[in-house]
Amino acid sequence: MEKKELAVEGPITVGCVKVYVAAETRITCDGNEDGLVCSGVRMPTHIVVVSDSEKRAFTAGGEEITMEQLAEAVPAMKELLGGKNA
Repeated sequence: MEKKELAVEGPITVGCVKVYVAAETRITCDGNEDGLVCSGVRMPTHIVVVSDSEKRAFTAGGEEITMEQLAEAVPAMKELLGGKNA
């Protein structure tokens, strides 16, 4: 069994800049007659930096993406940042 969840964390505020992180949690469990083995990992997928003058989104690998691409990949971020053109 494998379960995946994508969640948004933040903001972390530094001065007038806010940073949000989207991270994926994966939990995997496998069992047999001898027992059960479970493991978990949490990996960032996207980062959003919001200031008074602009909003910028990046993949965890550092590639800049548009807000539309971000909203498609992380629907919860769209709601959090306020609509279609978050």
